[in-house]
Amino acid sequence: MKRIGLIGGTGLFGINSESSELMSSWNLENTTNLVVETPYGEVPITVFNFEKDKNNCKVFFLQRHHNENGKTKLPHKINHLANISAILSCDVEFTVAVCSVGAVNEDFVPGMVGLANQYIDFSGMPISFQDCDAEFTSMTTPFDKDLNEYLLKSLRESQPQLSELDDEKFFLTYWFNPGPQFETPAEIKAISKLGGDCVGMTLAPEAKLMAEKGHKFSAILIAGNYAAGLDPSNPIAKLDHHKISSKATSRSDPVLYSLSNLFDHSL
Repeated sequence: MKRIGLIGGTGLFGINSESSELMSSWNLENTTNLVVETPYGEVPITVFNFEKDKNNCKVFFLQRHHNENGKTKLPHKINHLANISAILSCDVEFTVAVCSVGAVNEDFVPGMVGLANQYIDFSGMPISFQDCDAEFTSMTTPFDKDLNEYLLKSLRESQPQLSELDDEKFFLTYWFNPGPQFETPAEIKAISKLGGDCVGMTLAPEAKLMAEKGHKFSAILIAGNYAAGLDPSNPIAKLDHHKISSKATSRSDPVLYSLSNLFDHSL
């Protein structure tokens, strides 16, 4: 039985009976809600049980913004140590994160779905499972190359309108800004000059912790909006979190299609 970890945020809130229709020929049999205890706190996880031709696949879904009061936890207050501990305790083979991001690179337009290839984190916010003896983790390849290559094939198939784009255009450098405020147009200009293709508030800590554990990890990036100052129709437009989340959620089809193809794939 295949076991896959899935981390969602404002770009993916979960999987339901309607979305399961997009999961190729896999049928959603049932769901189970768990509360996983970790040394860093409790984490709710939903298990989606899929079946096809007597084969089974379990998807362990973690909503990174989970909060006790039911509201969305601010990105800089996410308990990443607890989240990653919980998803890995489920004995998953690999994990895919889904992130809504602001588009900086002109080839990565709102509505497009790509993959994280690198990240840049100048936040100065350290995070680590190591608290005693110093261990230094290589981040040369923060996202699994084989998993990325397989996801790329599915993302290309599910976005035929982007067929003229080279493969490299789908691989993006994620600029980490812990938020909770959006960036200024001046910051976006600097981010672009320093190599950022998109900007978001959650991915870098997840990538660092997954790397410390040596776990196969990839991140699907949904461009929910133009980053501040880049909207060609209105460069001074204010960014609206709810509109951005809605846009990202509406582009979940390529994500679900890509995930369903992973059910049959061994890495």
